[in-house]
Amino acid sequence: MKMRSAILILTLALAGCGVGRVGAPPAVFDLGLDARPVPQLPAREPIALVFSAVPALSDTGIVWRVGDSAAPKSYATYRWSSAPSDLVRQRLIERLSRQGPVLADRASGQTPQLQVYLSQFEQVFTADGSASEGRVLLQAVLLNGRDVAGQVRIATQAPAPTQDAAGGVAALRQATDDAADQLAQWLAANPKAAARPAR
Repeated sequence: MKMRSAILILTLALAGCGVGRVGAPPAVFDLGLDARPVPQLPAREPIALVFSAVPALSDTGIVWRVGDSAAPKSYATYRWSSAPSDLVRQRLIERLSRQGPVLADRASGQTPQLQVYLSQFEQVFTADGSASEGRVLLQAVLLNGRDVAGQVRIATQAPAPTQDAAGGVAALRQATDDAADQLAQWLAANPKAAARPAR
């Protein structure tokens, strides 16, 4: 019962972020510039990136939830500048391009293809609302021709500096950068990442 009360109080508090701003345009956030240092990795041959995400991440709402609750919410007056699926895809392109070219979805069949699926991108609060973190979950499959050359699941979390939309954005930015770094490192460690399929 106490947990339900805490969740209700947290929901009302976060939903009330828009009180006093009726009619005002929403505050808009993005992932910022990709400016932090990245691990030094060897150069690689071009890859084709095919990116997709769960349907909920095609909306610009900043999503939050309490624990493992099945009821995600969105902040009333805060939005992403573009859908999270677009923001994360662009960040991956920026990060992976530091090691080699990242081509469009319809690249040549001779180019290794990296399929990435984004299934989580949200701020998750503890039951009492005293802390939260940004969570990002990616699944990636590397195809060399028709052969699966490797697959990986990348789950990252980053603590929010404040328990509000701005804190959630900061946490999700860090979690996204961590996920992009891990994906780049995984590709670098995969001996078939730059291999050409046999004809």
